[in-house]
Amino acid sequence: MKRGIQLFNFGKALGEDFKGALREIAKLGFEGVEFAAQYGDLAPDELAAFLKELHLECAGTMFSPDALLDKDNIAYEYAKKLNSPAVTISTPTASDFTQVWQEVADRCRKIGDVAAAHGVAFSYHNHWGEFTLVNGVSAMDRILDANDPDRVLMEPDVCWVTRGGGNPADFIRRYAKRIRQIHFKDMTDLNERYSTSVLGTGVIDLESCYRAALETDASWYIYEQDACDDPFVCARKSLEYMKQLDSKLR
Repeated sequence: MKRGIQLFNFGKALGEDFKGALREIAKLGFEGVEFAAQYGDLAPDELAAFLKELHLECAGTMFSPDALLDKDNIAYEYAKKLNSPAVTISTPTASDFTQVWQEVADRCRKIGDVAAAHGVAFSYHNHWGEFTLVNGVSAMDRILDANDPDRVLMEPDVCWVTRGGGNPADFIRRYAKRIRQIHFKDMTDLNERYSTSVLGTGVIDLESCYRAALETDASWYIYEQDACDDPFVCARKSLEYMKQLDSKLR
């Protein structure tokens, strides 16, 4: 697996100077970046050329569901030009999954069909609400079971699986063939949404997640940290932890 970083971490810096921030991110040493809604107003060809200049790969592309439901949306050109492993959506964290899981499953099916017509993979990114039980079965399992495994892949976030009450290593193994990317995130307090921390400093069992990830078809494991005073400092420390995992467990 290659080491990636989620650009959500750098939203403010990217908004102020997209190219300049990406240049600084490239110096951190990650092999790829996963985009989260910000594409710098660059055309797909221009962004692809810029990543090549920075010696960065694309570890993923995240868009709104409405964008991906539109077969003519530029999102699909971004995905193809950047050689993205998947186009990805998520659902707002305030959602009540006892009520909306079927709607989310139907949305995933429709996007999966559109993406397949473009020759692009589609994946779903979880938060914690998806692990709410619906008649004894998690909403996440219901969403995935309702869809074609070749058209609706999964990008698990190991921190949010844990916060939702699930076992991320077991979840990764259960859906191993549907996983191309995995979010590695740590947090110090499962009850505090914004206690995300440098990898290896929180309560998430990242080692068991890494072992499980090695049994999947994942090509990327991607560091993300929702809250950090200095995202560049946190990223450097988290990359060192990822390198330690690689040398210890591979």
